[in-house]
Amino acid sequence: MGGMNRTALLVFALVLAAPAQEDLFRLLSPSASNATARINAQDKTWEDWVRRTGERPPDFSKLRSQPLLPDPLEGVKTRADWPKRREWIRAEFQKWVFGTMPPRPDNLQARVLAERKEGDVTVRDVLLEFGPGRKGTLHVQLVIPPGKGPFPVFLTNHPRTRPWIVPAVRRGYIGAIYNAADPIYGAPDDSDAYIELYPQYDMSAMARWAWAGSRAVDYLVTLPEVDKAKIGISGHSRNGKQAMIAAAMDDRIAAAVPSSGNTGEGTPWRYTTDMFANETLERITGSFPGWFHPRLRFFAGHEDRLPVDQNMLGALIAPRGLMLASSYSEGQGAPFAFEENYRSVRKVYDFLGAPGKLALSLRAGEHATTAEDIEEYVDFFDSVFGRSTRPVVRTELAPRPFTAPKAPQPPPASDVAGNIRWALGDAPPEVPFPNRKTLAGRGMTTEGWLGMLYNRPLAGKGFKAVALPFGDDLKADVYVPDPLPVGKMPVVIWLHAFSHATGYSRDIRPFIELATSKGFAVLAYDQIGYGSRIHQATRFYERYPNWSLLGKMVSDARAAVSAAAAIESFDSQRIYLAGYALGGKVAIWTAALDTRPAGVFAASAFTPLRTANDSVEGIAQYTQLHQLVPRFRFGLSTDYSQLLKAIAPRPVYVRAPTLDRYAILKDIQQAVQYAGPHVTLATPVDYNRFRQDAQREAVEWLERLR
Repeated sequence: MGGMNRTALLVFALVLAAPAQEDLFRLLSPSASNATARINAQDKTWEDWVRRTGERPPDFSKLRSQPLLPDPLEGVKTRADWPKRREWIRAEFQKWVFGTMPPRPDNLQARVLAERKEGDVTVRDVLLEFGPGRKGTLHVQLVIPPGKGPFPVFLTNHPRTRPWIVPAVRRGYIGAIYNAADPIYGAPDDSDAYIELYPQYDMSAMARWAWAGSRAVDYLVTLPEVDKAKIGISGHSRNGKQAMIAAAMDDRIAAAVPSSGNTGEGTPWRYTTDMFANETLERITGSFPGWFHPRLRFFAGHEDRLPVDQNMLGALIAPRGLMLASSYSEGQGAPFAFEENYRSVRKVYDFLGAPGKLALSLRAGEHATTAEDIEEYVDFFDSVFGRSTRPVVRTELAPRPFTAPKAPQPPPASDVAGNIRWALGDAPPEVPFPNRKTLAGRGMTTEGWLGMLYNRPLAGKGFKAVALPFGDDLKADVYVPDPLPVGKMPVVIWLHAFSHATGYSRDIRPFIELATSKGFAVLAYDQIGYGSRIHQATRFYERYPNWSLLGKMVSDARAAVSAAAAIESFDSQRIYLAGYALGGKVAIWTAALDTRPAGVFAASAFTPLRTANDSVEGIAQYTQLHQLVPRFRFGLSTDYSQLLKAIAPRPVYVRAPTLDRYAILKDIQQAVQYAGPHVTLATPVDYNRFRQDAQREAVEWLERLR
């Protein structure tokens, strides 16, 4: 064992101690120490914590699988039932997500360190002292506008080097800043010392920052110049995460605008897996082990077993004001997840009679906010505080709720192609695109400004990119070896996962580099509803009520095949489809209808729908979550066993990880067996993800087909 690293040694010991957890510990990647957010007084990494505490994962078989968001109102029949449910949710979050918090100290004392005029405003520096021996401290700065109060409060942990409070103070709010944040923002983190002050409480950094915010509220409610019923809290990125926790745990905070906190804030943990192309639970707990309780990391790959989720944290804020805010195109973002969160929390606001106090803002752009974004946050506070009659913002980009027209009966089961077309809907007339024959030239199609935001085309080693128009005024990027090889190139059409925020761009560069190094051209584009085309799905069913989003995706993929086949330097007999998650589905459906693709690589693409149960998303993924196939509400006309068989004799490679919580492995094995010997099934011990080892697996299989 002399060559094993520290993490591997730990894993080896854990395997000996608890063989049932071998796969979990082996697959959790090594964590990185983050000195700005200690786990506790003893541990700097997750591995340190596991070794010292001896804690093991929960028995997942005893935790209910809830692949869709858990219902905040489960068991709640009347408003009288809600307080008990709230306390259960709060307790579960402290156990699994961010750790236990101390009770409110009863000995808080405020000392004014300085007070001065800065321009038109009064600035007051205050030191709060509390806790055992009053050894707990928190620096608070108030920026008070001129005039007679009481004033509403805009509370944040952003120091003035990030002028988060400025629009609020200009509009008559007291800006209140508390020093409990990552020191990267330019101020010391007073809450770090709470680790030693409260050793019996295992609150994470996010919980400490939020708990410190409540201590600022302890002080604010004692001031005559403060309107105690109008205290709003806000923060951005990691500070958005703690702002949401603070509001959920402290009912005195009347409204919250957590901004772009994404994973661990507005993005539910269930939608932080690789197939959604954002910051996964595994990655955030590995890169920042002190931010959340280390126990949360056990749920990587088992997010569906987490008893609570972020929609339930938002529900704790109801009926007070809550705006879920993010960008729909930022790298770590997940607009689909925000909208699912919003729709779930909205049920609680409706139940409590406060629908006008919940907002959803999905802005354009990347992670950073502008002054206008913060103005919008103040607009929201004004609305819920009764300072304005402006209705709250509700931005939804997902396909609008749709009732599929009653479809005709599907064809007989023997007509496989007919049943596929029935499921995909009635495709409108297709106008053939005049595909060009060479890669030279300049197309007239564009993917708009979002393509520039994503820095497309991607750059990397050993390849160059060419824009290629195709289909319904669409644009693909074609990546070819540089220098170009002699002879005709095989082509891989890459079909991305449920990557709403970034389309095909995220995490695919290694695949492009490897494929082009082996002489392949790679054609990539955004599917409808994703990346640069995120807006195109919103009104799709208003425009095409008898079609389906999956039908449009298949139509686009077939158009991409036509575009690739027309290029004289490409080998039209060696055009392959490769996809992950959503992309794998599209690849299979496309090849089942179109005989031109020479082979299909599909990673974590499906579970057979006829046998799917409540432990996986199953049919809900097609009819509810992503509205891919509305006609499946009327029954299944075909399933993946038939689709795979229809591709024969062309080769298909199905990658189905053993720990994929979205699939039932034995059912996939049966479907592959039914389909025939042209289908290869690989079942690696892994989660649902498509990282570099899986990308290499895809290219190696494609290379063997040449």
